[in-house]
Amino acid sequence: METDFICIFGFRSILKMDHIRVDYNKFIELGYKIVDQIKKSGVKYDEILCPLRGGYMLSYLVSNNLKIPVNFMEISSYNGKEQREFKIGHKPDLAHGKYLLCDDIYDSGKTIKKILEIYQGIDMDVACLISKYPVEKYYVGEFIEDGGLPRPERAAN
Repeated sequence: METDFICIFGFRSILKMDHIRVDYNKFIELGYKIVDQIKKSGVKYDEILCPLRGGYMLSYLVSNNLKIPVNFMEISSYNGKEQREFKIGHKPDLAHGKYLLCDDIYDSGKTIKKILEIYQGIDMDVACLISKYPVEKYYVGEFIEDGGLPRPERAAN
């Protein structure tokens, strides 16, 4: 059975998955874990690219802690729980530089892949609060298997 990922922004719950709830304290824990991974990597980013809705909270936390400016992008492929074609609103022009794409969830990977496709040729790394799959070279707070059981952590290279 596939796990559905649903983002909820509020005081009691930041992120909800079928079997896992990430409350504010867990969000902070995972967010700072990503900040530490980025610091340890030694990579310096010129700007964060934040897909609005899901990426906002993580982008804000990383930006405040690493003093990286944020640029916002409107992109959506969901209507409730149902995935549909991408709708792209505001799409910033990115100059040459090093960018960090911050999003909340790596589920199917379609949204992140679409953004990377749109910005093909731009040097961009990815940070996700939670990933359903192990993803090489991404900063990830926690890996979650389909059934909701934590996977061993793997830091980005």
